[in-house]
Amino acid sequence: MEDRAGDRGAVSPDRLGRVGSSAFGRLAVVAAVIPVAWFVLAPAARTDSGPSADGTGAANPGIVAVAVAGTDTSESYSAAFSASADRSPTPLQERRLVQSLIDLRRGQLNEALRSVSDLVEEQPDFKLAQMIYGDLLLAQTTGLTGFGQRLRPASVRGHREEAKARLQRYLAAPPPATLPDSVLKLPSRASSALIVDLETYRLYLLESRAGQVTRTRDFYVSIGKGGSDKRREGDEKTPVGVYVVSDFLPGEKLPDLYGVGAFPIDYPNGWDRMHGRTGSGIWIHGTESDRYSRPPLSSRGCVTMSNDDFRDLRRLVEVEHTPVVVADGLRWIDRREAERHRRDLEQALEGWRRDWESRDGDRYLSHYSRRFRTPSMSRAKFAAYKRQVNASKKFIRVELDDLGIFSYPGERDLAVISFFQKYSSDNFKRSTRKRQYWRRENDRWRIVYEESV
Repeated sequence: MEDRAGDRGAVSPDRLGRVGSSAFGRLAVVAAVIPVAWFVLAPAARTDSGPSADGTGAANPGIVAVAVAGTDTSESYSAAFSASADRSPTPLQERRLVQSLIDLRRGQLNEALRSVSDLVEEQPDFKLAQMIYGDLLLAQTTGLTGFGQRLRPASVRGHREEAKARLQRYLAAPPPATLPDSVLKLPSRASSALIVDLETYRLYLLESRAGQVTRTRDFYVSIGKGGSDKRREGDEKTPVGVYVVSDFLPGEKLPDLYGVGAFPIDYPNGWDRMHGRTGSGIWIHGTESDRYSRPPLSSRGCVTMSNDDFRDLRRLVEVEHTPVVVADGLRWIDRREAERHRRDLEQALEGWRRDWESRDGDRYLSHYSRRFRTPSMSRAKFAAYKRQVNASKKFIRVELDDLGIFSYPGERDLAVISFFQKYSSDNFKRSTRKRQYWRRENDRWRIVYEESV
């Protein structure tokens, strides 16, 4: 269960009122004297122990982070945002917020105020937008001396990190027509996949269209307070790995903390258990009814998103079929590279299937690493058992279907392959879903862990 990560003191648009023409005039004066280097557009910093604590106030002003010296690059930032926003599949609220930050970076406070005031009116529970709106109104009389000038430092840090994360999506968007290197082949029964980048606080939706995987939407998300790479129960970290949506829980059956609904995932998976990782209850879920979004590091390990974004996902996610890849940083590759990796693993899997049908124990077991194990057997026990069973058969037939192939995030030369297996012999038949973890060893892929799921 997650704890409540609330903050108080956000500016109410009803209390402050709408902005008149005199306010825009006063802001024009303010804009003329704001040091442009205050508005540094940088990616959000994160460590496993929490968000960057770079302070607030006059000693470290700026709407998005730290004071720096250097060339004014406001035009290049604006161009990057415009190019990205034109083809952006992200929510309109976020694009408006980022546009206001770009306007601030360029010293165009009137334009920034127009954008953010419209946003606050349409989305009054967007705390970050309210904070920026309040800062701009206060700038009429006190000047723009910092980010969240009237709020508690803890709240300010969270909102600053959210602003950085949302902004970075537009300034360093993935190249068009690329895919995350973890996704090599979606199962045929899965029409979509969820890819969570813990480094940039982003969830990407991939969809299978006409036999081709395409990146169609992406969303800002929050993750565990402890950062990434969950190891034990209670560490408040978000796990890294390949999972599947195991259930859907409607919001009306959950506490308000979880918003309009939740997708539990099957953490810990076999690889996690093999490495002694503990914990449970890792969900992708919505946000409390009184807020639009959370700061980046604010859950006890779950991935959280706005309720509007969760509703969009709900239409496309299929329980027990939609894969979830959680990575601490993504590498984006073109389709040719993805196809090359996929073919290598498909060939390895086909060799395993063919050699199993041959009933030749040595050929079959050559596909298994010396470090191989199952949930219940060591490699030695597994080998003895398989030699005995295979030798007793007159024939073996193995059919594989619904194949999914993923490079495993956070691991070197490790892949996970899932499939539906139909096994038949002269005296036995069985169908099961299987998951295998393959490691490249001396330029050959071998199975290091295998389980039925």
